[in-house]
Amino acid sequence: MFVFYIFITILALAVLFWQLNLIIASVFGSPIVYANNEAILDAYKLANLQKDELVIDLGCGNAKSLIIASREFGAQGVGVDLSLYCVLKSKLNVAFAGQGKNIKIIWGDFKKAQLYLKKANVVYLYLLNSALKKIEPWFFESISKKTRVVSLAFEFIQHKPIKTKSTTNLGKKTKIRLYHSS
Repeated sequence: MFVFYIFITILALAVLFWQLNLIIASVFGSPIVYANNEAILDAYKLANLQKDELVIDLGCGNAKSLIIASREFGAQGVGVDLSLYCVLKSKLNVAFAGQGKNIKIIWGDFKKAQLYLKKANVVYLYLLNSALKKIEPWFFESISKKTRVVSLAFEFIQHKPIKTKSTTNLGKKTKIRLYHSS
């Protein structure tokens, strides 16, 4: 009976940890919503992602976009997330996908990726308009002039996309926007 109580306690703590991280992510960043594979592929095709290029995913969630970039395009990836739950899940997903040599996951706010942003060939974003508005000035100062930025479903306010593409994500028609820093 004692083992059962320990199991229930651990399970309850795990669920509490998961739920608290979802709340924290929603309050301080964006809610955790995962894009479907086809929309991610369309985003990388619009960005013309090439083998051995560096992709940064700000708010990487479960690292699905980075795994797709690595598997389908041969890219290297760095993901950043504020949610410890998402970071742990991302690291597990990357390990299970056999992409540990190609993908690095960082726990913290987006500024923890600042060193990588200048080197990035592509930055993938699936963040709400409010989150994009909050990071826009800092973000465009942090990337190089050659960095290609793809945003799935949402758009920056001050910067206009140089190209858009329609896609379907989560059963709805939406757009992917391609930006450059200049």
